[in-house]
Amino acid sequence: MLFTKAISIATAVALSVSSVAANRARVVQYWGQNSAMGWNTQKNLASYCDGSTDILIISFISSFNLGGLPTLNLSGACTDTYAGTKMLKCPQVANDIRFCHKRGVKILLSLGGGAGSYGFQNDGQAIEFANTLWNLFGRGWSPTRPFDTAVVDGFDLDIEGGGSTGYVAMVRQLRNLFATDHLKPYMITAAPQCPFPDAMLGSVISSIGFDAINVQFYNNYCSPLSGSFNFQTWDNWAKYTSPNKNVKVFLTIPGSPSAAGSGYVPFNQLSNIIKYLPGKYSSYGGVSIWDASQSQNNKEVYPNFAVAISNLVHSTFTQHDTIPDPTPGSDSPTCVKQNDSCSNNGAVVCTNGGFAICDNGSWSVQACSSGTQCLPTTDNISGYCGLAIGGSEICTNPTVSSNFSMKVADADIPTPKPYVAGQVSAQLSVLSSTSSTFEFVINARRLNTLPFGSSVVVSFTVANGVAITNVTDGTVNQTGNKVVAQIKNTNKQSMSLVFNFSGSVKDIVFTTPDDNSMSFQT
Repeated sequence: MLFTKAISIATAVALSVSSVAANRARVVQYWGQNSAMGWNTQKNLASYCDGSTDILIISFISSFNLGGLPTLNLSGACTDTYAGTKMLKCPQVANDIRFCHKRGVKILLSLGGGAGSYGFQNDGQAIEFANTLWNLFGRGWSPTRPFDTAVVDGFDLDIEGGGSTGYVAMVRQLRNLFATDHLKPYMITAAPQCPFPDAMLGSVISSIGFDAINVQFYNNYCSPLSGSFNFQTWDNWAKYTSPNKNVKVFLTIPGSPSAAGSGYVPFNQLSNIIKYLPGKYSSYGGVSIWDASQSQNNKEVYPNFAVAISNLVHSTFTQHDTIPDPTPGSDSPTCVKQNDSCSNNGAVVCTNGGFAICDNGSWSVQACSSGTQCLPTTDNISGYCGLAIGGSEICTNPTVSSNFSMKVADADIPTPKPYVAGQVSAQLSVLSSTSSTFEFVINARRLNTLPFGSSVVVSFTVANGVAITNVTDGTVNQTGNKVVAQIKNTNKQSMSLVFNFSGSVKDIVFTTPDDNSMSFQT
């Protein structure tokens, strides 16, 4: 999904069918899932068309290509159905869409999400589904249109699992259908996760033009506060690889701490990021938020997180103003050496490819085990030994607070290697690490169209001295080096799962599980 300098904010872009014209930075919010889960935490759609949000994305079409009509899930915002079907009939949402259109707010519909089951076996299925979408939500016709005659402004692909088959063909067919309607422009966006390239959408967004990309900078190692924050990578993709060279990249963030497993950024730190990005990256389009129920009820800043973000993003700076890059100084990490003095007993840092532990006032430098190297934790102030891809040796410094001068460095840094276990791709991100404790998150995604079930068993092998003691939404048992966790999937079936582990270490720094030991059963 990050400085106290004279900084200019980019004017981003007005989204259109094939490009995003330069205009101003915009705010996008997802609506429909009520992820805050309170009985009154999600208001009706029209409530968010109050001037603070430019684009609202209704979420989700959570199941499709399973035969019959797709599943529209609005988490209680609409419950009536057409007779003899499970398709929602939502006259209030239809009226809200019309109201928002009058206020100049674009309304998209998102496909996918973490829960549900979806995907294609071939391009023919995808083309047929594009036609179904057009008839149900576009300018086409169907006797079971959820939003009656109200027409959405396009579609968002939040494909969390199921593979990439068919999506290029689907987007191409949607573009063909959009071209038949001369009454308004349409747009297509996507929501890849920040590890590049995205495991599901990487090949899709590089094969056909999208108007905007809502990159999820959370639940992964590349969140804005980490030393691996990779907005530059996505900016380079937008300018040099994307078929649409005018595509805009949005910083997608959680709307509150409870909106994601990891990656929430407090407003005072996030504001520095939002001020910096426009002047640095020409592809910057604005900020998107998961989700409206979280951001509106987050009172960290007055009157709420959503309005504060909107006021900041909509500031009238231009992207053509030049700003200095954050410069190294007293905040820059320095590689510690054996027996250098330290004050934070138990701290762990990366230094010259290995790690150092603060032990009784001095640093003890050691090497990571074979096949691993020291990587920064997502708070960028500690380190651990893990499987890595590329990059050069790095140093971290626990005396340096999370500040922006460390977050957008152009240096080639190593990134955590994803695990591939059968039909699951899993990204492990370490949130914190000391000489005695650790916490990490696993973001697991199905590579085929078979979803995770209501119970998922995850097993892996850890290094000597590592003890896994807790897992969110489940139980964990460890025998020797073998760890087996049984996780309850609260969505019953889903294309992705995010869960956190924590534990302790003895006589070792935390080291990630063995490369080929991870498995998933559901």
